[in-house]
Amino acid sequence: MKKVYLGITLLALFSFVAVVSANNLAFYSGPTNPGWISDKAVQENVKVIKDDPGIKSLFDNIEDFGDGDEVGDASPLAKWTVEHTGNGQQDVIILACGTCPSGLYEFPNKDADGSNVENFIEAGNIVINVADWIFYMSYEGGVRSPNNGPSGAANVFDIPGLTFANRVGNMKPTDLGKEFIPSMKAFNSDRPWHVEQFKGSDWDLVIFGEADKNNADPAVAISKSPGKDGTGMIAAMWQSAKPEWPDKPDIRGIGVVEFINNWLSDNAAFDVEAKNKLATTWGSIKQVR
Repeated sequence: MKKVYLGITLLALFSFVAVVSANNLAFYSGPTNPGWISDKAVQENVKVIKDDPGIKSLFDNIEDFGDGDEVGDASPLAKWTVEHTGNGQQDVIILACGTCPSGLYEFPNKDADGSNVENFIEAGNIVINVADWIFYMSYEGGVRSPNNGPSGAANVFDIPGLTFANRVGNMKPTDLGKEFIPSMKAFNSDRPWHVEQFKGSDWDLVIFGEADKNNADPAVAISKSPGKDGTGMIAAMWQSAKPEWPDKPDIRGIGVVEFINNWLSDNAAFDVEAKNKLATTWGSIKQVR
């Protein structure tokens, strides 16, 4: 009889491991707003991220959606997002081109509340944006869409008046930046986080680069209201108008790799068995604003 109970216990344990090890990653790789990041740079950065051994070990499945995959709720990207919302696992979308297509958020602000991307985040998943102003507009089909403008980010974050407009941009790595994104150097951000606008919101900010106490980039916002899939997070990183990054390697590729491997892997509900450690909660983060 004891052997039967042991078998049931082990079966339950392995079933749990199977459930928690199914994190998936999706890229949206363009088209781009060409004044901010080139299509060539996006493809190179996506390859750097996809080919990294640490990234491969964290995600069971990695998909790359590009032009033609992103238009409307019937698109492959939209369907992926809906399928990965409320499924009990924490998944990641990387907006490698800095634009937000209609499959995630219908422009201009037709999905002001309850968009696919907002539902995805509120369920406890993660979005990482590089280059252009997060959720501002789309370039699907190679043509600039009507702008969501600042309201795109304000609606997804649920912070009225939120903006990433140009302000103080001379970013330098914080102590957290030096620790978790060691390749990061000083740079100019054209679309910094306005830190003071997050005070009293439903988000805590973890800051990896800053110009002063109210201007940051890169940073990640962590929801105070966990969902079914985990704790929702939104990262905006290197929002700078540079079609080609002046330094090599392009920080927008290797920096995302370092952010995921060094910080996110410890603060998200990723595969605990494969990494041989328990995921920590956002409450254990060393520097929060």
